[in-house]
Amino acid sequence: MVVAELVAWLSENKVEIDQVERLGEALREDIFGKELRGFAEERARRDPDFSDYGRATAGHFWCDLLVEIANALDQADQVSDKVPAWVKDSVLEHDDAKKWGPVRCALTEAALGFLWKGFKALLGADFGAAALQVRVLAVLICPDPGGHTRVARCCLRPLVKEALKEYVDVELNPEWLWPEGRSERGGGSGPAGEAVTAR
Repeated sequence: MVVAELVAWLSENKVEIDQVERLGEALREDIFGKELRGFAEERARRDPDFSDYGRATAGHFWCDLLVEIANALDQADQVSDKVPAWVKDSVLEHDDAKKWGPVRCALTEAALGFLWKGFKALLGADFGAAALQVRVLAVLICPDPGGHTRVARCCLRPLVKEALKEYVDVELNPEWLWPEGRSERGGGSGPAGEAVTAR
């Protein structure tokens, strides 16, 4: 049910569709088809177990990796907002800064905030948007997103609470939301279908 709502949400968000498609093609063509293939072929010369790398990456291999990338992007987004304060502290600890006075110090702090905001826009460093797109890709490529605990807890749950909140009503059923104490590995039964109803 949530995956269907995710697809409906995507159909109305062209930017997200394009970005997720680019990420998916890069994963399939560049990473799996070229980079990882080359790595596996090189290793297969010494260890024949690497010759069937496709089988070794089947199942939840890619969605596990994408979950962790999305989690890291969330952390980067949180840390990113602290960069101007860290830089300010470093600048104001410099010997020259002791002579600046309150006006220049206040201007430094404000300028660093504006610079960082501008640099993030220019560099495309929107970690929150990137995390959302990686989560969408993880859900779409996972063979069983509802039954794969890590994807359900780290991708479906945040998507339902954020991007899909206008599309899905969620009763906070702890079994469906995969509480932190539950096993990390996928498998087992999927979410209780009655916990999610479309609007």
